[in-house]
Amino acid sequence: MSDAQLAALAKADWDWITQRATDYRLLPMLHAAFDQKRDWPVPVDLRDLCLEAYRHWTFRSLTMQNALLKIADTLNTNGITYAALKGAPLSVEFYSAPALRPMRDLDILVASDEAERSYSVLQEAGFAKIPGKGEWGVDRYHHLPLLQNDDGVFLELHHRIAPTEWSGSLPLAQRILANARVMNVQGKAVRMVHPTDNALHLIVHAALQNLFDNGPVLLADLHALAAAKAVDWEAVTAFSREHGLEQSVALCLTLYRSAGGRAECEDAPEQSVPAPLAEQARQLITQDPDHHWHRHLLRKRRSLFHRLFGGISRAFRPTARDLSRTAGRNVSGVKAARHYPGWLMAKARVYLGAEFVQGLDEEAEADAHLVAWLHGTKR
Repeated sequence: MSDAQLAALAKADWDWITQRATDYRLLPMLHAAFDQKRDWPVPVDLRDLCLEAYRHWTFRSLTMQNALLKIADTLNTNGITYAALKGAPLSVEFYSAPALRPMRDLDILVASDEAERSYSVLQEAGFAKIPGKGEWGVDRYHHLPLLQNDDGVFLELHHRIAPTEWSGSLPLAQRILANARVMNVQGKAVRMVHPTDNALHLIVHAALQNLFDNGPVLLADLHALAAAKAVDWEAVTAFSREHGLEQSVALCLTLYRSAGGRAECEDAPEQSVPAPLAEQARQLITQDPDHHWHRHLLRKRRSLFHRLFGGISRAFRPTARDLSRTAGRNVSGVKAARHYPGWLMAKARVYLGAEFVQGLDEEAEADAHLVAWLHGTKR
C-alpha cells in the first residue's frame, strides 16, 4: 500500500483495520510493518496498540515454546512418534520473530493407535483436561479433548486431519508423521511437520475445515513458506489431485497472489478460480467473527423451516457436554439441569441472531455455493 493510499484512509477505515487485526491476531505483524515505515500516516493509538501486542506475544511465545519442549520431551521419552503442526514450526523457523505468529494453542499429531497413550503421558507431564470440554475417544473427532498446563497453554492432540469425512484426512496425517523433521529448538529435539505437508494442512484447515473463518493469517503463513522456497509444489499438486483438494489449493493460492504474493510462489500451480468465488473467499477471510456461527448455521440449513424445526428440536436435547461447557466444569444430573436456561439462551442468540442480521442469509447462500465448489459438488 502506498503512502497516498494510506493517507486516503478515513477514521472508519482505520477502525475497521484495528478491529480485524485484533480479531485475527495480526497486531504484531502490523507492528513489524509500521516499525519499518515510521513515516507512514498511521494513527498513534494504533501504533501503540500494535507495539503492546508485539510485546505481549513476545513473552507469550516463550511460554508456548517451553510447553512445546515439555511435550516433545515427554513424547520422545515414551517413544511416541509425533509432529508439531501449523504455528509451532512456522513461528520457530519461518517467521523472523516468534511473536509475529501468535498461537492460541499447540497442535500435536500422533498416530490413532498411540493417541490414548499419548494423552495419558501428557497428563502425567502436567497437561490436564479442561472441565466442561467433554469426554470422547479417537472414534469421534479428529482430536482428543483439549488439555491445558499451569501456564495456560492449550494443547490439542490430533490423531487425524479434519474434516474427518474428507478422503485425505487419514492419508495426510500418515504423510505428516512419515515426513516430519527433527529440529533443534533451544537445544532440544522437536519433531516438526515438513513445510510441504504444513502447506497442505494449512490449506485444508482454512478452506475445507473452517471456510476461511480463521482469518488472514493463512496468507501470512503461505508467504512465510513460499518466500523461503520451502514447499514442494509438485508434491502438493499430486496429493491434491489424489484427494480432491485441487480447488482448495487453487483458491488459497489465488487469495495469496491477489494479496501481492505472486513472485514468491511462481513455481506453485495456477488454476483459474471463478471470480465470484474468489471474491466470496476474500470476504470470508476478513468477516466479522461475531457472525461465524450465524453463517455456519445458515449455510448448513438453507431452509427456514429446517432451521426453525431444528432449533426447536435442539432446544429440548442438550447433551451433557453442552451443559458442562456452559457450566465451565463437568456436571450431570440435577447440577447439569441448573445450567439449561443459560445454554438455551446462548443457543437462541445463535439461531435468532442468524435470522435478524441483515444480508447474512444472502451471504450464507454464497458461502454454500463456495462449499459445493470446494468439494466438487453442485448446488
